[in-house]
Amino acid sequence: MHTSTAAAGIAERPGHRNEVVLEGRVTAEPSVRELPSGDRLVTWRVTVARPGGERDAGRQTDSITCVSFRADIQDATRGWRIGDLVHVTGALRRRYRRSRGFAGGVVEVEASAVRVLGGPSGHRPPEPGGEGASPPGRP
Repeated sequence: MHTSTAAAGIAERPGHRNEVVLEGRVTAEPSVRELPSGDRLVTWRVTVARPGGERDAGRQTDSITCVSFRADIQDATRGWRIGDLVHVTGALRRRYRRSRGFAGGVVEVEASAVRVLGGPSGHRPPEPGGEGASPPGRP
């Protein structure tokens, strides 16, 4: 992905920060697709419960789409299933896309690190190498 010179200059200025940390349940299993550019993108959705004081109009959760172009994140999310409790660190991104009659911008979290905290019942231990980095000996 390319960053314009102007956008790169803004990111380097003091006081600018784009960091997202999510912990919630997987509600759409990760799927990898190849883009026309040849890049591979993994996409999944995490639902996070809102704290009691932040619930508006009865809405109790937020469903957040997460993505990554990184092969190590694709590997780390491969075994995730609906209901898994996961931790995702990344940055908020706005992407423009055109597909199946949809053209417009979407806001997603681009993951830089991920890990499983537990399965649907909360009893599964974290997976090795689930921090967004390949374990030793893996490409």
